[in-house]
This record gives sequence, structure tokens and C-alpha cells, in this order.
Amino acid sequence: MALHGEEQRRLTEIERQLAEENPRLAQRLSELRPMRIPNVVFAIIGGLCSIVAGLFIMVAGAQAQSGFLIVFGTILTVAVPTAILWRTWLYRLQ
Repeated sequence: MALHGEEQRRLTEIERQLAEENPRLAQRLSELRPMRIPNVVFAIIGGLCSIVAGLFIMVAGAQAQSGFLIVFGTILTVAVPTAILWRTWLYRLQ
């Protein structure tokens, strides 16, 4: 949607003031780009697969009475999705 002349001038003035007051924020906003959908889809699928695999390993460890498998399954269920979300969030901030 195109802006009218006065609206465009006001927007340009706001951008100029922002650049003067906080150049770092102005630079980050000018470089802001939307996250690509495939990255989001891969992050969601990876996180869900990690949770399912971790739960499966935890159940197998409980049945086999193996502390190692229970701990490994717990780490896979919690740490990997957290790392995926953290990395996706950091990518989004760039």
C-alpha cells in the first residue's frame, strides 16, 4: 500500500530521528529480515523428533533399569529442543 506524500515525509522524519538517537537500533531495523519458513519448519520437526526419541529412550531405560539411558533420554528430551529454540531465537535477532 502506497503512502501519501505527507505520510511518507513523516515516516522519513521518524526514521531520521531514530537514526540520530540510536544508530545501532536503526541499523538492526534496517537489516531486519523475516525468518525463512523452511528454517522454522526444520526447527519444529527437529525439536519434535528429539522429544519423541528422548521419551522412547527414557522408557527403554526404565524398562532395562539403566540409569545411563534414562539420563541420556532426559537430556535428549530437554536439552536438544532447548538448543534448537535458542539457536532459532538468536538467528531471528540477527
